[in-house]
Amino acid sequence: MSFNRSISFFVYLFFVFWVVACNQSPRSTTPTEPSSLSGEELARQSCTGCHAFPSPELLEKDIWKRKVLPQMALRMGFSADSLSPFRQLSDPDEIQRVLQSTAFANAPMVHPDDWQKITDYYVKNAPEKPLPQAPRPAISYDLPLFKIRKPAQPVDNLVTLLAYQPVSRRIAVGSRRGRLYFLDNTLQKVDSVVTFSPPSSLRTRPDGSLDVLAMGTMDPNDLVNGELLHIDRNPATQKIDRTVLLKRLQRPVDATYADLNGDGKEDILVSQFGFYTGQLTWFENTGSTYTEHVLEPVPGAIRTVVTDMNGDGKADIVVLLSQSDEQVAVFNNEGGGRFWKKTVLRFPPVFGSSYLDVVDFDKDGDMDLLYTNGDNADYSNTLKRYHGVRLFRNDGNFKFRQVWFYPLHGATKALARDFDGDGDLDVAAIAFFPDVSRKRLENFVFLENRGNNRFRPKSFPDADQGAWLTMDAADVDQDGDEDLLLGSFAFRVTPTPKALLDRWRQSKAGVILLENQSKTKQQID
Repeated sequence: MSFNRSISFFVYLFFVFWVVACNQSPRSTTPTEPSSLSGEELARQSCTGCHAFPSPELLEKDIWKRKVLPQMALRMGFSADSLSPFRQLSDPDEIQRVLQSTAFANAPMVHPDDWQKITDYYVKNAPEKPLPQAPRPAISYDLPLFKIRKPAQPVDNLVTLLAYQPVSRRIAVGSRRGRLYFLDNTLQKVDSVVTFSPPSSLRTRPDGSLDVLAMGTMDPNDLVNGELLHIDRNPATQKIDRTVLLKRLQRPVDATYADLNGDGKEDILVSQFGFYTGQLTWFENTGSTYTEHVLEPVPGAIRTVVTDMNGDGKADIVVLLSQSDEQVAVFNNEGGGRFWKKTVLRFPPVFGSSYLDVVDFDKDGDMDLLYTNGDNADYSNTLKRYHGVRLFRNDGNFKFRQVWFYPLHGATKALARDFDGDGDLDVAAIAFFPDVSRKRLENFVFLENRGNNRFRPKSFPDADQGAWLTMDAADVDQDGDEDLLLGSFAFRVTPTPKALLDRWRQSKAGVILLENQSKTKQQID
């Protein structure tokens, strides 16, 4: 969404429900005898074939017992009518799509006694309460680098997309209500268009026309009612023309435009997040139409970046996949529209991957990965000590090593920019699922780079005025430095104090601007 999430995400999510699941191929028969393996051995055997192993300490005992293990059982073929996903589906095509997928085994994949061993292993070894976050520097609520600007008039606070458009020098704001607003650099509304469903991605063409990715139905679903729209306003008549470039998309959350097969024409890469099903696809531009190619037939694609990762001059694809098999993968471009996949990072299925920024952080000539995980709108809603912002350094040959971690409950998106103009990259991060029990809500943090993978965390006193789901960095005021835009999505699916939710809903600050003062300070000095 600008989910870009990352549910940004991730997101936001852009917002999204990550399914905790083992997504193995269905089995038609059940073992007739239990094995001699232990619960841990069975868990590792059953799960590591389809995602990273989730150790018991990742969640507390009650969450495993009441929420996650019943869903795992359903995925592994143990029927439970009260939990059946088909109870919440009504569209025949959607039901058929889920039935034909490998999301649910059609018979138990392990003997019932073995499943009981797995259950006992998790319940016995899980902590009673969430484990505490690792130590970190305290956040300073003094942020002189930025001047906080809020709109004089209310701006929709159900923001699904937030992106500065350098061509028109306007701020694009997408709403869950199916509308796209445009603001000037003073946050005044100057235009709007109807998109009919929540926008999740946008780009402005050189002629001023728009390509808008619309999700269709935002809430969890496997419908195919998302679209990529081309919207153009006739300057003489002011009439808006809409053309559907791509249709029947499955809850699309991100679109990237690039020549992927080297034929000189711009192709389109779409993350079709879906729910139980989904796919990462690229649409080949043939000149008169688009031909679809499936890169990854799984749900959860949330963010793609096209860049040359190996220096061969071809456009490679870096993708963040959430849902059950959470991972970062690189699709290496072999030319002619052929790609081979290399999974470079893999995470347990409860991590809640939400966003990925691909940037040369250490300025050594190759691209590093700035990653956030914090999506918490799933079956395992609880405080998680492993939520936060991570930096993975590229050690060459597609090997990435974590060199920094900043704990942040509900981390949704992080951007690396040289905000203070001192020659190194700082980090701005938002959290859509913060710890709401804290006296100060930690839903925005500016991490000032102090060198040697050390960062000083800062925020501003009014950060709790919005439920920040979307964020963009751009020179909004055109003074030569990077400003920040934050977009609020005042809608919750997890327990939130009523006073806090009312504050978000009543606030005018659907969008706020953090205006960078570094150039202004230099001019004064």
